[in-house]
Amino acid sequence: MTKNFKIAAIVSAAAMLVVGASMTSFAATGWQEQDGSWVYLDKYGEQVTDTWEKSGSNWYYLDDTGEMATDSLIEDDDNYYYVNTEGAMVTNGWVQMDNSDDDDEDAPATIWYYFQNNGKAYKAGSNSSTSFKTINGKKYAFDEDGKMLFGWVDLESARQTGDDAWMNGTYYCGDENDGAQNFNSWAHLAVVDDREDDTDQNYWFYFGSNGKKYFYPTTKDSGFYEKTINGKKYSFDQYGKMLSEFVASGSEQYNIGDDTASVSNSGSSATINGVKYFSDPEDGARATKGWFRVVPDGMFDSADDSDNDDNARWFYADGNGWFYNNAVKTINGKKYAFDTEGEMVWGLRYIDFEDDGTISAISDEIDDSDKLDAFTDVEKNTADWLAPDDLGKSGIYSFGDEETDGAMKTGMQTVTVDGDTYSFNFKTTGAAKGQGIQGKKDNYFYVNGRRVKADSDDKYDIYTYNDTTKVMTKELVKDVFATQTGGTTTDSYVGNKGTTQDPAFEAAYDNGNTYAYIVLGSSGQWVKSGTKKDGNDYKIVVKKSQLYGIYYEK
Repeated sequence: MTKNFKIAAIVSAAAMLVVGASMTSFAATGWQEQDGSWVYLDKYGEQVTDTWEKSGSNWYYLDDTGEMATDSLIEDDDNYYYVNTEGAMVTNGWVQMDNSDDDDEDAPATIWYYFQNNGKAYKAGSNSSTSFKTINGKKYAFDEDGKMLFGWVDLESARQTGDDAWMNGTYYCGDENDGAQNFNSWAHLAVVDDREDDTDQNYWFYFGSNGKKYFYPTTKDSGFYEKTINGKKYSFDQYGKMLSEFVASGSEQYNIGDDTASVSNSGSSATINGVKYFSDPEDGARATKGWFRVVPDGMFDSADDSDNDDNARWFYADGNGWFYNNAVKTINGKKYAFDTEGEMVWGLRYIDFEDDGTISAISDEIDDSDKLDAFTDVEKNTADWLAPDDLGKSGIYSFGDEETDGAMKTGMQTVTVDGDTYSFNFKTTGAAKGQGIQGKKDNYFYVNGRRVKADSDDKYDIYTYNDTTKVMTKELVKDVFATQTGGTTTDSYVGNKGTTQDPAFEAAYDNGNTYAYIVLGSSGQWVKSGTKKDGNDYKIVVKKSQLYGIYYEK
């Protein structure tokens, strides 16, 4: 701008030489020099006032005293002009003027005007609607007095100032020394945001082809607002701030957990539904169709306390940016589970499914023996999950490592919990693929996928099993035997049908169950026949795959 002005000033000075030369050629009419000032006399020899007169290719203004004005802003018929220090009208150029008379707190030290080919300054239209003029390939806006607007500008040709300027402004037009409109471009701007603990912030804004900032429309009652920029999706709040990380939409758009968010679903009740992820504050591009690993937002109250930390977790977004959650999904041929917050599930878990296949609850990671026994030990567990035929897909599932691959496991698996290893078996096909097997499979029995085994010290244990309900319990038949015999009577039997025995045992044997009493070894293998000696030297007789009797040889 300054360079253009200097060029205009040089041209005007040269033109004044023409003015002086022409003025000396007139006597009573035209330009005359009086007391060191130039005046213009009409045909009657009178000084003209408040008008323009030409000399050579330049125009000059005679003020209300009739003297030629110099270095002045001229208001004439609702238009503004400028005459330089030689008095010539400036055209096609910028002029910077002192602004010391403006006592507004945010007033710049100088102001800029642009004067067109006809000498008129660009200014706002009569309807005050902000319009832009292209000058040397850049776009500029001006107020009703012709002053170049800069910084944040609203829709009515007014510059916005103060801490909330960025909230009320629609356009951004550089600083007081430039003023060019931002359009089709990003701008990283310093703002004051009273809603934040640290009020001084630097936010990203994007200005479209018309120069207007992108922002969540106040007329939009619901639904997600996002814009495609250079092939990527971005989101903005109602003031134009680019949103990042976890973003939700409602009556406005906001960052989940942001101090600026004032929404009804804030707090631990917030869920991942209706939320998308838009990368970090320096990028902001939406996660689309794929995995990404980030620190979950603290507003999501995970079922697993270990999730409420600063550790990153895996998430998966579909092609529209929505999180997989409360479901098991197949990705690249592998199955993964996602909790309420959209976090990929890992390790050993009990998952409760609704009838429609969605997940209603996921246990904490089963990472110690007490948790494991609570779900799988036939001696300690009497809960409903021991009858999975009533629970559909619900049961124990196993997933891979949290950091590398949390894919669902199937088939025979060795699971390590609290330093101990356990044999598990998970379904390999069907709608409940991955579910821990319940009941009889091959030559073994399972509770929620965990193989049932006799204690290593006992060597063999006795269980009841209902082949219809798949419910299994450990029985105290050996304790009954010890009570009846004191463990001292040779060839004393409990359990062989037709002999005197415990009434409960007799009833169970007669009730039609295929496997009323079964015998399992310390490897979990089902004893089908023969006589086995346990850790207490009891001899356990098995016929036709179930208990026939117990005796003790003294």
